Amino acid sequence: VWVANESEYPRAVNELVQRGAKVLIPAGTSASVATKLQTSKVPIVFTTVGDPVGVGLVENLAHPGGNVTGFSDVLLDLSGKFVEFAKALGEPGAPVNYLWYAGWANGQKRFQATQTAAQLAGVQLRSRGIGDIAEAIEAMVAMKKDGATSLVVQPSPFTYLHRKRLVDSATDRGLGTIFAWPIVAREGAVIAYGPDYADLYRRAASYVDKILKGTRAGDLPVEQPTRFELVVNLKTARILKLLVPQSVILRADDVIV
Repeated sequence: VWVANESEYPRAVNELVQRGAKVLIPAGTSASVATKLQTSKVPIVFTTVGDPVGVGLVENLAHPGGNVTGFSDVLLDLSGKFVEFAKALGEPGAPVNYLWYAGWANGQKRFQATQTAAQLAGVQLRSRGIGDIAEAIEAMVAMKKDGATSLVVQPSPFTYLHRKRLVDSATDRGLGTIFAWPIVAREGAVIAYGPDYADLYRRAASYVDKILKGTRAGDLPVEQPTRFELVVNLKTARILKLLVPQSVILRADDVIV
């Protein structure tokens, strides 16, 4: 079931439960939390949740308990990677620019993780929280005036939904973007690094099969990605006159030329 906004999750989940759903498979933190709030009986296999314990989906990863299990995308733990790629695109000693959606509860935790990663990397994190697309564009204009050439876009439900608009707006203003979802580099971001989501969904299907054969969801451990993708878009980099180091290109799983 597709919903246009988060307020529709309860209605959508209740509709599926009333239809007799045997298993519910929400994607993302917001959908997964909303699904758990609506049922304690129907098994839930969530996907692409960054911090399942922190948001209250499961008691722990090894023994989830209850009617919930699934697959984390560990994006919180990749904060250091995004800082690393931003450093690679910038001048030595330049700040790392960071755009994040302040209207998402888990956003603060990811922001703090990135702050810590920047400190460990010895660079300044120049961050701007936003509440909508208009504020995102204002932030990009300000970043460019401050000398930015690229920015890290924090992964969140908002930035995924509006990823194309964010990429295009940044590119139009001379800024290269770094995202967490590999597909976004294929859509125009300069660099994207994150889990192989197709692999996560295939593994989620195996959990659904086990549950339908009688295994309790809470007895299946929450699993994490085993495969990651680095995608580099040299076509966008050339448009923006950004130099992507050879060391990054050689590590890429996919290079768009």
